[in-house]
Amino acid sequence: MHNNQPPNEQKIPWIGGTYKGELLNGVPHGLGRLILPTGAKYEGSWQNGKPHGKGTVYYPGGGIYRGEIKEGRRDGYGQYRGADGKSLKGLWKDGKFIKSLEALKHKDIKTAEKQARRVIHIESLYFTYRNGKGIFDLNFQVNRGEVFGFLGPNGAGKTTTIRNLLGFTRPDDGLCEINGLDCWHDAAAIQKMLGYLPGEISFFDEMSGSQFLKLINNLRGGNDQNRLNNLIERFELDPTGRIRKMSKGMKQKLGLVAAFMHDPAVYILDEPTSGLDPLMQNIFVELLLEEKERGKTFLMSSHNFEETYRTCDRAGIIREGRLVAVEDVHSLKSSQRKKYLVTLGSQADIDHLRSAGLELGKKTRNTVEVLVSGNYDQFINALAKCQVLGLDVASQNLEQVFLKYYGQEAYPW
Repeated sequence: MHNNQPPNEQKIPWIGGTYKGELLNGVPHGLGRLILPTGAKYEGSWQNGKPHGKGTVYYPGGGIYRGEIKEGRRDGYGQYRGADGKSLKGLWKDGKFIKSLEALKHKDIKTAEKQARRVIHIESLYFTYRNGKGIFDLNFQVNRGEVFGFLGPNGAGKTTTIRNLLGFTRPDDGLCEINGLDCWHDAAAIQKMLGYLPGEISFFDEMSGSQFLKLINNLRGGNDQNRLNNLIERFELDPTGRIRKMSKGMKQKLGLVAAFMHDPAVYILDEPTSGLDPLMQNIFVELLLEEKERGKTFLMSSHNFEETYRTCDRAGIIREGRLVAVEDVHSLKSSQRKKYLVTLGSQADIDHLRSAGLELGKKTRNTVEVLVSGNYDQFINALAKCQVLGLDVASQNLEQVFLKYYGQEAYPW
C-alpha cells in the first residue's frame, strides 16, 4: 500500500527548504509547495521527490516559469517571464528554451493547443485479467468542458477502463492521465479533483444518508454546505433514513449527491441514471448540462441512449476491450435512418415498394417497415402509386445505429 501522509509543513534536509504537501514513502509525491532558503519557490506536481508535471517556479530575481516540468527541469510547453517583463513562450527541453511559440510549425502549435485542452488522456492502454479479458491498446482523450460518452455492452471493458483511471488497478502497459497526472502514481491527488459514481455503489448500510454525506464531506476537508443542501433538495433526497432501507433509486440519488457535492473539476460517472425514474433522469441531465456550462469535464458510461443524445458531445464505442470508434454524437443522430410503418391496400402495393428500390423491413399482413435515409423523393413517389391506409414513423435509436459496430449477434442491450 502507498504510504500517503496528509499535507504538513516540514523541513526536508536533502532538498534544503520547507515543503508543504503530499508525501509518498516520505518524499514529495503529488501536489505540494517548496520554498528554498534563497527565496525560490515551486508550486505544482511532484513525482518521487522531484517537480514533475505542471507547475509554477518563482525565481529569487523575480522571474516566473509556468508550464511543464520533467524531473525538476523545464521540459515541455511553458512560459518564462523575467523581472524585466520580457517573456519566452514555447517549447523547453532539459531546462533550455528550444523553440518559441511564434517559430513553432503549425502542427506543433495544434499539438500544444490539443495538450492544453485535454483533461483525460489514455494512450496505448493495456490491462488483462487472468481469463484473457481486459482492455487492449485503448486510445482516446476527453477535452476540458466536454461530455464524453463511453458506450458498449456489459463486459466490453468500460468499468475496467474506469478502474484504471481511478488508480484502482495498475495498467500492464500504456499511459493513463488526468490533468497531466499519472492515474496510478498520483491517484490520491487526482481523486481530490474528481467526482466519481461507481456502477455498483457500496454504502455503510447501517448509517443514515445524512451520516454518510457528513462522513464523505469531512474526509474531503469540508465543502460548501449550500451546494450540498441544494443537491439534496434538487434530487428530492430524504437522507434521514438508514441506507439499508432505501430503495435502489434513493441510493442512486445519494451516490449522485456525494459525487457532485464537492464541486469537482472532473466527473467519472458509471451508469449515473440507473434506477432513477424519468423525472429524476431529467433533473440529472439538467445538472450535468449546467456543470458543463461551467467548464466541467465528464466521462460517462451509459446504457441510456436518449441520455447520451442529450448530454454527450462525443461517444467512444468499445467492444471486447477494444475501442472500435469515437464518433460525434450529433453526427450519429443526423445519420439516423427513419423507419416508417406503412399499411397498404394489397400485397401488390408492397411488391411495388420493393420494385421501387426501397429498403423494406418486417412485414405483418399488409403493414411493412420502410427504412428511409435521405431518399424521401423516391419514398413519396412510390407511395403515391399505392393505396396507403396508414403511416406511422419512428426514429431509429442509438442502439440500432451502433449495430454496425457490433453486429446483431453481439447485441445484448
